[in-house]
Amino acid sequence: MEKFDGSNFHFWKFKMRMMLSRHGFWKFVDGSATLPSEEVARADYNEKEMKAFALLCEHLTNAQLAHIQYSDNLKSAWEAICGVHEANTISNKLFLRRRFFTIKMQERDDMLVHINTVKALADQLHSIEVKITDEDVYMSLPPSFDNLVTSLASMSTKDVDLQFIVARLFHKVSKRKECESSETTALVNKTHKSNEKLCFYCKKPQHFVRNCLKKKSDEKEKVNQACEHHELVFIAVLSANDHTTYNWIVDSDATQHLTFQ
Repeated sequence: MEKFDGSNFHFWKFKMRMMLSRHGFWKFVDGSATLPSEEVARADYNEKEMKAFALLCEHLTNAQLAHIQYSDNLKSAWEAICGVHEANTISNKLFLRRRFFTIKMQERDDMLVHINTVKALADQLHSIEVKITDEDVYMSLPPSFDNLVTSLASMSTKDVDLQFIVARLFHKVSKRKECESSETTALVNKTHKSNEKLCFYCKKPQHFVRNCLKKKSDEKEKVNQACEHHELVFIAVLSANDHTTYNWIVDSDATQHLTFQ
């Protein structure tokens, strides 16, 4: 557990109380522990209380230790530190109320962080007896939540509490993120397809002509077909003295014959 430095007192107070309770020391704060009359039991009581006091001091920075250094016991030290950070004064009330009602969530802010901030301020106001309703959470939401706010406002106040409001807000954020993710994926796919270059030979994407497997296969097929054809030999002899009689000498291996007539 981190040392308290003056910020987020409400969370530190809760965690510190849980730690003291775990060690059995909270009874020295709430007053349920009484000083025994027997000397031996009294010594044991004082020893445990000093351990509890030391545990509290270990979780305060030097600046915060100044508020409790003159306290005689754990109870007075706890009251002193709470009195500083939960002062029930008009100025402190106005300061916290102003912070609560002016805090605004931006469209891209994290909902969990925002809700925790609002709840922390609400708890601080509650500790100094300033009443904050659950519906006041609406005031800090951005315009994109107007439809949800209208829907919640139309419901009965018996059915709407802070837990219900927070659940609806997180549901709204989850649906929005899901839609944004789908739109982003579709846009990426569309952009990718529009930027794809097609092979000039087979008209398919993701490769160029020089790497086209279909082109290479077709060329190989043409070579194989050419090798299967028989070679032709043409031999013809024309007598220069006789223009009316034509004598042919044909190679016996020839498969076809050609004449000029």
